[in-house]
Parts: sequence; C-alpha cells; structure tokens
Amino acid sequence: MHLFFPWRTSAWSAQAPVESFAAPAAATSAVRFIDCRRIAPEPWANGGGTTRTLARGSEAGGEAAWRVSVATLEGPAKFSQFAGYDRTLLLVDDGAIDLHSQDGPLQARAGQPVHFSGDLHMWVNLPARPVSVLNVMCRRGEARARMNVVSHSLRLTPAATQLLVSLAGQWSVESSLLRGVALAPFHALWISGRPEELALRPSGPGAQLASVAIDLLDEDTLRV
Repeated sequence: MHLFFPWRTSAWSAQAPVESFAAPAAATSAVRFIDCRRIAPEPWANGGGTTRTLARGSEAGGEAAWRVSVATLEGPAKFSQFAGYDRTLLLVDDGAIDLHSQDGPLQARAGQPVHFSGDLHMWVNLPARPVSVLNVMCRRGEARARMNVVSHSLRLTPAATQLLVSLAGQWSVESSLLRGVALAPFHALWISGRPEELALRPSGPGAQLASVAIDLLDEDTLRV
C-alpha cells in the first residue's frame, strides 16, 4: 500500500491555497486543523524542488526556530543546506530511499524517522516513482524535535507544541479540550500551549500517524 501524498490531483489544485501557520505568541494556547493537501507549495532554497510548510515557530532575525513540512521527491536531488539546524526526515511511502553525505550513507525506511545535521551536503537517490517525506527542522540550541510513528491506540503526553499528521486511515483525538475530533488522511492537528494528555485511536487497519513534539530549549534545559 502506497502512502505518498498525491499533491498534483486536479481536484485538489483547484482549491484556494492555504497558508502555513506560524507559532502563536508565548503563553498563548491554540488548536489548528490543517489540510496538508491545500498548503501552498514553496520552492526549495536551492531551487531543486518544492515543499509545503505545515507549521513553523516564531521567527527571529527572519529565521524560524523550527519548521515542519512535506516534500514530494520526483527524482534524484540534493537537499538544501540549513547550517545550524538539526533535521528529522520520515519517508511516508512504502520502501526505502538512500541518502548520501560527506559523513557517509543513511537509509530512510517507511515509518522510521532518520536524523541528520542540516550542515551536511545531502543527496537522495529514489526508486522509479515519486515519494513524499515529512521534514522537521530545529535550530540547534533553540528547539528540539521528537518524532514517533504510531499505528495503534495510545495515550500521548505531548510537549508544549505538538503536531499530529495522519499518514493513512482516520484517527480519533480526544483530550480535556478536544471531544469527538476526527483526523482524516493527509490532515494535521497542531496544538500549542496546552501540554495535556491526548488519547489517539485509529479507525480500521493500516492506519498510521506521525506525532511531532517540539521542545523549546533554555539554558536550564541545555545543562541537563
């Protein structure tokens, strides 16, 4: 079963584009629902492709402390360099893709996040079909990401910033704030400022969900 995001479907492209969301001001709680298929595409920094930014942190000096996006890869490509950032990549299709850098090879398999430095020159080799990846980038020393892929019911205690992305199937999400929330495929839920327990439950076999928790770091955290 292929789980790639079919962005180029004409019925979707006919819809008005939806801008990605930036993090709210500190100490502000918010819940946002995102249709990943309607996010406006952006060109890669190196011009080698496009990506769709789902969510990003507040900006300082023109750069966000963190960003979560989805990119569709259609052929061999060189990733943009993001010096000073740590990256997590999740293949959301079956199979595997091979990554190569000056530090050596790295293989990304479906459902298994891989981590690497944005300082690296990174190339990707692809199978004979397009694949999509979920990207998380955090500025080193300012933010840290924790990504998990789940396929069964569980209770999740998130960070102050939590992004849930349904990769396949429909998911029920409940908390002290949320009741009867259904997360359809290729939809995301962004919760900020409410580090409360979430109950996640899939509907039917084959469901898969990516959970991304973002922690903002301070001096006390860095000393731990």
